Amino acid sequence: MKAINLLNNNDIKAFRRKILRFYRVHGQGFPFRKTMDPYAIAVAEIMLQQTQVERVLPAYAAWLKKWPDWGSLAEASSRELLAAWSGLGYNRRAIFLGRLAHEVMTRYDGILPDNPNVLMTLPGIGRYTAHAILVFAFNRPLAAIDTNVRRVILHEFGLPADLPYDDLEEIATALIPRGKARDWHNALMDYSRMRLPRNVASRPRQASRPRYQGSLRQIRGEIIRRLTVSRRVSMSAIARAMQRSPHDVLSAARALQDDSLVRVGSRYITLVESAGKMDRSERKRAAWVTGDRSTRRRRGKAD
Repeated sequence: MKAINLLNNNDIKAFRRKILRFYRVHGQGFPFRKTMDPYAIAVAEIMLQQTQVERVLPAYAAWLKKWPDWGSLAEASSRELLAAWSGLGYNRRAIFLGRLAHEVMTRYDGILPDNPNVLMTLPGIGRYTAHAILVFAFNRPLAAIDTNVRRVILHEFGLPADLPYDDLEEIATALIPRGKARDWHNALMDYSRMRLPRNVASRPRQASRPRYQGSLRQIRGEIIRRLTVSRRVSMSAIARAMQRSPHDVLSAARALQDDSLVRVGSRYITLVESAGKMDRSERKRAAWVTGDRSTRRRRGKAD
């Protein structure tokens, strides 16, 4: 039996009316909702991965001011990217954005691919982010299921928290009103944040996340902070400053090395320069492909 058969057709219609009526009155005017530029939307979606929107908004505005398009971002160094990312956490996302810009400029003529399967092969883009970019930039009728969308669907239709993802995706896709995928997803997210009780679960309860203070994540954050102002940092200096053991600092540094962010030596940690930074021939090609020929599609108007 198909998962969508769990729902009554009249209930689906009533649900759509309810959510869209709510959105017309209470919809949030976030800046990334006022654009259909695939670049700006990709930046927003990667920033919003595991980071609250209130923290993203100032960083998003500053990022677009510094790097307004794929070409300018592809020129950024790792140090610049990490400095601009400060305060958002999960620093590898900044490096992924730089690598993504390089891929777009060198492999796709400055135009972000609009195929979800191709998008998922690019740095920093998984299934949710690929679908979200296509929904918000191109109004594609795909299900972009984040925690908020999941909470609303499970709560409103009384579905179990352990509903398999494939079944949830089938239901979420069938619920999208024709021609309104962009508004629909925005509406579900706002409804979840503004109307649902905080104790409504989105998935089976998991172990609580370790606290930041005193964690290896805190050490990783300090390493990255220092590397935004210095080419390399001493592991012993970090251990002394944070009053942590050399073993803890080494463990944190190796985790960053696993993410290809740093190189770990016997005494020093060195920032790895972004693999996305373009060479001279690539910059000349980028200057050509970002001209008038590609502007229309890059702004999300081709479809």
